Amino acid sequence: MAGFDTNVIVRVLVGDDPTQTRKAEQAFSEHAATDGVFVSLVVLAEVTWVLEAAYSWDRATIHRQVSLLVRTKGVVVEELELVQTALDEYIAGKAGLADYLILGKARTGPGRSLVTFDRKLARTADVTLL
Repeated sequence: MAGFDTNVIVRVLVGDDPTQTRKAEQAFSEHAATDGVFVSLVVLAEVTWVLEAAYSWDRATIHRQVSLLVRTKGVVVEELELVQTALDEYIAGKAGLADYLILGKARTGPGRSLVTFDRKLARTADVTLL
């Protein structure tokens, strides 16, 4: 199984550079069909940030594309259940996906909650605003 970096996943999703996109799509397809594509939590957080900040994708489009990515045959996502919960909170909420991933990790820790200065995230259960 090969771990895929943010820039490769972004090329697969966006397709804005013909040369890199062709290489990224070929590698993605080959690995998905054989030994698998591994996508980490950090990569998912970065991908959503890049799609929003650099490509001005809206939340609904990001949610749809990332949801499709994590359910693609041959793709293995770190802590898939946590990711799916974070994606649900992301589409319903106001904070970024990275924030909901952080919250998901906090919920599985000994404290089961998160303390933040982020007002958008603080609207979510298990979050305390300082």
